[in-house]
Amino acid sequence: MNVDSGSNKGIYSLNSFDIGVAAEVTCDAVLSKVSAFIVDVKPEGILIKPKGMDDFHEKIPSGTELTVRCFIGESVFRFSSVLKSVVFEPTLLALISSPDILHKEERRIKQRITCKLPCVLLIKDNRIKACVQDLTPTGCRCSLYESGMMDKWSAKFLCEEDSAVEVLLPIGGTNKEQSVNGTIKYVASSYDRFDVGIEFHLSVEEEKEMIETILKRGW
Repeated sequence: MNVDSGSNKGIYSLNSFDIGVAAEVTCDAVLSKVSAFIVDVKPEGILIKPKGMDDFHEKIPSGTELTVRCFIGESVFRFSSVLKSVVFEPTLLALISSPDILHKEERRIKQRITCKLPCVLLIKDNRIKACVQDLTPTGCRCSLYESGMMDKWSAKFLCEEDSAVEVLLPIGGTNKEQSVNGTIKYVASSYDRFDVGIEFHLSVEEEKEMIETILKRGW
């Protein structure tokens, strides 16, 4: 299966879509985006589980053209597909056609600013020391300092996708911290560390000003 990534083209295996990979489905039949995850990859297509949409088969009939985005770490793989059929037992699952071409995109559209900014992540009442590795106005990537104390499954349990997180960033020259609320979008393991991708909410003006200040200083 070909990957179209602008100037660079390569081969990307369909099997790289591991079971449980988050996906997003859009089509003309449904105005809102449908969240899903991949259940299985079969020769006849990809089996996905739509989340929170029991009437999926009523709103999206078989033969409907779909746009699917799969989220793997910091990358997004977008492709065109067709809904082939719906399975109702043991649960509602949708079989979609396999793509011929994947378009690889960045998860965050804004340019990333590389930095080394110590922070603390508040996740499920736990304080975890981390370091912001790159930053944009919409989110950041953090490496967990305490990765050596956690195995892969513990990190996945603690840093679940779509779970709430509060990022505590130091205020320059003081011992105070400024918090930014967000949502965990992915957890990726690399050698002896875990990286966490966070999407900011930035609902408070102070949060927006702080992120803008950090970006201007180029930390």
